[in-house]
Amino acid sequence: MLEQWGVALAVLGMLLATLFMAAVLKRYQEHQALVRAQVRRLEAGIVEATEILSDLHGVPLSRELRVTLRSDIVARYRRIQRLFRRYPAIAQRIRQAEGAVNAEGAPPAGGVGPIEDEQAFRKITRSLDRLAGILEAGSTLQPVPDDVRAIFRREVGERCAEANARFHLVASVRLERKGDCLRARSHLTTLLQVLRKRGPGTEFVHELYAEAEAALREMAKRQAAPFADGADQAQVAAQRSRPR
Repeated sequence: MLEQWGVALAVLGMLLATLFMAAVLKRYQEHQALVRAQVRRLEAGIVEATEILSDLHGVPLSRELRVTLRSDIVARYRRIQRLFRRYPAIAQRIRQAEGAVNAEGAPPAGGVGPIEDEQAFRKITRSLDRLAGILEAGSTLQPVPDDVRAIFRREVGERCAEANARFHLVASVRLERKGDCLRARSHLTTLLQVLRKRGPGTEFVHELYAEAEAALREMAKRQAAPFADGADQAQVAAQRSRPR
């Protein structure tokens, strides 16, 4: 009888041990899944910041803003290292990210340079919008003070306005020279609409708006000139044809 009880207790003990190990394994797997999800989110932030910095390499963003983005990359790599020490080449990645922070210098002079085509323009404005979204949401790991974020957001807004101005003004001139006045005018009206609705209310943006308005007025004068010349010539011809 005692032997039967002993066997039953042994089986029960093994069953309890199995259940305990299964529970431990389940908690471990859930923890690992949570870690992997956190690492993926951190990686996504690194990829986004890296793409933005690459796409905007020719846009004169302030050193402070670029350092903020690059410092966020460093912070994300360090968080990954704490979560997953076996992450591939993590120490090297951290060193490279820190080197990129230290290498940041003053922004290039001269404002937004020439924008080659619409594809380049879309890439720049898309990345500026992504950067504005990061600043709006405050999604950097290291919190940025509200007043500093406001300065950065105004800066990004001005660079976006400038990129729109450079692209649309140049495109308008090019199309008018080709004789496509309708599309040339459309570029100017689009620019005015973008500056009015999306541009920050700074003096710099007001100057861009005035430049676009002046370009539109001058275009209207050039397009009206041939009709005026034709009317003058018709009036002269009519006067000559009158009986004396």
